Amino acid sequence: MSEGRTQINRRGFLQLGALASAGSLSACASTTSVGLLPAPGPSRRSRAINVIFMVSDGMSTGTLTLADMVSRQERGRSTAWTGLWQTDGARRAMCRTHSLDSLVTDSSAAGSAWGCGRHINNGAVNTDPSGAALTPLLVTAREQGKATGLVTTTRVTHATPASFIANVPERSREDEIARQILDRRVDVVLGGGAKHFKSDALLAREDLSVVRSRSELSAAPGDTALLGLFRDGHMSYEPDRGEDEPSLREMTGAALERLARAPGGFVLQVEGGRVDHAAHANDAVSLVRDQLAFDDALAGVIEFVSSRDDTLLIVTTDHGNANPGLTLYGDKGERGIELLSRGRQSFDWIQSQLGAAGSREAMMGVLPLLVYQATGVELDDADRAWLHRSFVDRERADGFRAVSGFGPVLGAVLSNALGVAFLSPNHTADLVEVTAVGPGSDRLGPVIDNVDLHRLVVETLDLAPARAGV
Repeated sequence: MSEGRTQINRRGFLQLGALASAGSLSACASTTSVGLLPAPGPSRRSRAINVIFMVSDGMSTGTLTLADMVSRQERGRSTAWTGLWQTDGARRAMCRTHSLDSLVTDSSAAGSAWGCGRHINNGAVNTDPSGAALTPLLVTAREQGKATGLVTTTRVTHATPASFIANVPERSREDEIARQILDRRVDVVLGGGAKHFKSDALLAREDLSVVRSRSELSAAPGDTALLGLFRDGHMSYEPDRGEDEPSLREMTGAALERLARAPGGFVLQVEGGRVDHAAHANDAVSLVRDQLAFDDALAGVIEFVSSRDDTLLIVTTDHGNANPGLTLYGDKGERGIELLSRGRQSFDWIQSQLGAAGSREAMMGVLPLLVYQATGVELDDADRAWLHRSFVDRERADGFRAVSGFGPVLGAVLSNALGVAFLSPNHTADLVEVTAVGPGSDRLGPVIDNVDLHRLVVETLDLAPARAGV
């Protein structure tokens, strides 16, 4: 290091970020935050009645790119997200995602940055390192007359939906998160996670309609709060989704139909949560299908907001994951996108079918057929030998230990045909995309911190500062 330069270590970097965000929160009268621009003049509408906050969890820029490529291959058009960039008044930013204690965030810390406007440690939900509970956004919104909603393809008690409503020191306390969702009376909650809701707690809510299937969702009465629990765990990956599971677009439409009736406006979070899981698994087919399902939901939301001037729409992700990208040249790359477009099942489906085979040797006997049924890729002798060494002989697949599991190894083999290579099965520290349109969106600066989005929502809705604690 050259003389005169100051070295900032990892902890120092994180402390600087924490101080910056703390400064922006304490200066409540200020018109700017770390990445927000000054409020517009009186001729520009700066207040909203509603906010729709959409999250494609774990979406690296490469994921957005791959989905756009497949959309153009299949549909002859770009995705709704990239189309939104060309909408008059839409703003884009790149967003930093670190948590209080890590350059690479997890979903609970990243979501809590939106939920309470503070950087916290990985693993916590709206709870600071001292154990103090920080008021979540939906609690503040409800106290000030807003209707509230959560829609997700994960368990509704998972980290990202929890970050808008719950306070727990550990994100794994999903039974407690379920109790808080009920006690804090979110108006619409749709997703998976039925196993975390106790029957006696549901029966105690006479004002609550509970639905368990797509048909029940469409027939649900409109004069009660709505809880849709469509699977015990996460909802299925999009390639595996059955007829009784509503799509993310259907759930989002049902939520908007109800929330739009609220006289005081609403705040709705929508999450495409299994994008993140597919990235962890290095499952390119599920990654693209779930991203496109998220994009379909976004298209429906754009239809909703395009005819009104009272709704701020924010579309973003909490962090990158696995950094996938098309990496074959020329005809091979185009052929890879064609194959990716034809994929029909997830790695989860492959593993569920393998479970009946018994021994690892027996699994290897059926794996090539299952891979073909799921992805359309025929494994050659070299591919089969590589998988045998990894899954049967248990040899390490790469110098980077993290890429030696089932998903990363299979994903790497399939990259020879699909052309999609992954960096790892882990979250990344990349800057991520934010797109905003509607009242307040013109305050979005070109480079922001994730806590800035909390302040943007609070100030655009003209919410009073959250009280201390919950």
